Amino acid sequence: KQWYQRRVRGSVTVGAGFIAPFVTFAYNGVDKIVGSSQTILSSVKKVGLIALFSPITNTGYITLNGLLQGHSVQRISQKIRLDLVEVLMVGYCVWLPTHFSLFVFVPLQHRLLISNIVGVVWTGYLTYAANRQTGNLQRKHSEQNGNEERKHSE
Repeated sequence: KQWYQRRVRGSVTVGAGFIAPFVTFAYNGVDKIVGSSQTILSSVKKVGLIALFSPITNTGYITLNGLLQGHSVQRISQKIRLDLVEVLMVGYCVWLPTHFSLFVFVPLQHRLLISNIVGVVWTGYLTYAANRQTGNLQRKHSEQNGNEERKHSE
């Protein structure tokens, strides 16, 4: 239970302290560069520019989440190498159509609500991806557990 609460506090801290300000900065920058028009062309430009920020946002989330959980820099780096491409691909599948739809079809006053709804689901996935053990991390963990079990059985 304590571990779960620590994970939730970490996700909330990273979301409120890094993701929300960074995304706000990115959206404002995109609006200044492209303008506030709701045409298909301007929406494609906005989505493209936002896609450029995804590696920064996702790497930052995984890094800060790992640091708040007390993981080593080496483990966090390994986690990024193993999982970032998958996280980016899933993110592009979720966010590119969402943003395009928001910029073309949704009036400005309703964009935040829809973006937040999708964001809750996305944060759930991102938290899952940031906290699961994959690839070499999973093998290393299994090997360490196997060695400990063998020591105890001898």
